[in-house]
Amino acid sequence: MPSSDINAKLGKLSHPLSGKEMEERYSFILAPYATETGNRCEEEESPEADNRTVFQRDRDRIIHSEAFRRLMYKTQVFANHAGDHFRTRLTHTLEVAQISRGVCKSLALNEDLAEAIALGHDLGHTPFGHEVERFFDEKFREDIDEAEKTKKKADFNSYGCKYKEFCHNEQSIRVVDELEQRTDGKTGLNLSKEVKEGILKHTEDRSGQYPELKPNLVCSHLEGQIVNIVDTIAYICHDFEDAIKAGIIYKSHKTNPIFQEEFDHVKKILEETVNKNLDESKKIEITFEPHTTTFFIRSLIHHLVRDLTENTYRNIVKKNITSLGDVAKIGEMIASLSPETSAFFEELRDFAYKNIYKSQTISIMDTKARAVVGDIYEMFMEKPVQMPPKWYYKVKCISEENTIEKKRIICDYISCMTDRYALETHDRLFNPKAKL
Repeated sequence: MPSSDINAKLGKLSHPLSGKEMEERYSFILAPYATETGNRCEEEESPEADNRTVFQRDRDRIIHSEAFRRLMYKTQVFANHAGDHFRTRLTHTLEVAQISRGVCKSLALNEDLAEAIALGHDLGHTPFGHEVERFFDEKFREDIDEAEKTKKKADFNSYGCKYKEFCHNEQSIRVVDELEQRTDGKTGLNLSKEVKEGILKHTEDRSGQYPELKPNLVCSHLEGQIVNIVDTIAYICHDFEDAIKAGIIYKSHKTNPIFQEEFDHVKKILEETVNKNLDESKKIEITFEPHTTTFFIRSLIHHLVRDLTENTYRNIVKKNITSLGDVAKIGEMIASLSPETSAFFEELRDFAYKNIYKSQTISIMDTKARAVVGDIYEMFMEKPVQMPPKWYYKVKCISEENTIEKKRIICDYISCMTDRYALETHDRLFNPKAKL
């Protein structure tokens, strides 16, 4: 559209623009199937002369939250103290936000919405990574099993059905809805439904909590679907790079004959991918030795992100999507990798899960994490008075018979811990020589 026509539509510019004016102007560059604005669960008055859109305010609330700051000291795959250059939960979050914004900009989707979702998607992660998440999940499932065996199922359903599982994405919603506080007397960040839906649905692990967000359906907007795919691309590629730097892959290749065959296959498909359409002189030979460069990971991410962008647009055209309502009506993932790239990426993902996440190094770390958190959990269940006053008060406010709610409070508290604080807490509780 010629600039004169745009100016005519926008009218005379006034500065500074209000949040509403920015949304109106932004809508002219968004695709018709993009998300223009957000809807809050709880209505609130905007500050006078507010110059931020709904999604910008959501992004800012997340960045200024305590939960976001704690991501700096939460494990991605390798413990925070293992090295200066390994990813943490915070750097992973920033990488997902950056890539998601780029994809959405290329597709004329709402970058601010994608960024807010990406920045908030891992707020509910436990210390030490997924092993502690699995530990908490087992604790909640114990109550389901017990309720099935006894006649207490009705009691369990009355107050415990929403706690039947522990999933970090659902915990992220709990963090922004109940554990964070935006002002005195106001619990929760009151994020828009669009951001919360994207956070909940950035992974397929859902127990059915938060029915208002329709957890059994795919995300109803493309921005959330983009973050879902980008999150997987980011953690697989970057965890792969960190594993190379840590020497895990090289060590396994040299000592495990079974691994060597898988290694050679993955090496071959990686080289085919990153060298596609390159001149012979520019082709990269990939090695997984610890002290070699891993710049091929950048080429790999570029290939995957470009494929995601192009294939998503092909799907939009193929399915004749012309509005945001069409995205929800179709009810399936529109954002996706092409079949060829998806098949390659699944091979890479399977390799990572088998040879990185289940490696000796990670297994030992997971065992230690479960032991540390398990000790803390059992101590607080037996003696909740040893929790900080704020959390002990929460336990005292429930009935003694309500063990499910008690578990919920204790898991909330421990899941908020960083790796180092969990280790300090364990030391303080069980080491007689530790300072109180």
